[in-house]
Amino acid sequence: MTPLAKLDLPYSEGTGLECSVMEDNLRELEYEPLLLAGLDTPALEVVNKMRSLRTGCALVIDGNGLAGIFTEHDVLTKMTGAAAVPEHTPVKNLMSHKPEVLNEADSVAAALNKMSIGRYRHIPVAKSDGSYGVISIKNVLKYIARENW
Repeated sequence: MTPLAKLDLPYSEGTGLECSVMEDNLRELEYEPLLLAGLDTPALEVVNKMRSLRTGCALVIDGNGLAGIFTEHDVLTKMTGAAAVPEHTPVKNLMSHKPEVLNEADSVAAALNKMSIGRYRHIPVAKSDGSYGVISIKNVLKYIARENW
């Protein structure tokens, strides 16, 4: 009879992509350029910095750590068209508050799962030294493409 104790845990038998995605942690991925912004930073200033760094998001920090994430999706849905806000609007009014955060020890599979279920393109990653990084779906796809499966 098969023991049922570990049936809810993800596992992979064998080698290759399937195994690596389950076992490799987020330290294996290339991270996005990190852009940090304060709560009261004007959104347009953050957008200009995102453009110059060629990154799709900024982490918004307050005195207690990560307060939110401001992404290119926020730019498109909140700063353009009929619903556009004034350019001096603080980023805290447009960001996604309290985003889900992964740890750098989490697996690549965990990141893919969060991105798929939450429909996220960018996820903050808490590093062991207390700092943050950001991974995007682009970083995950580069990881998958670089390996010899």
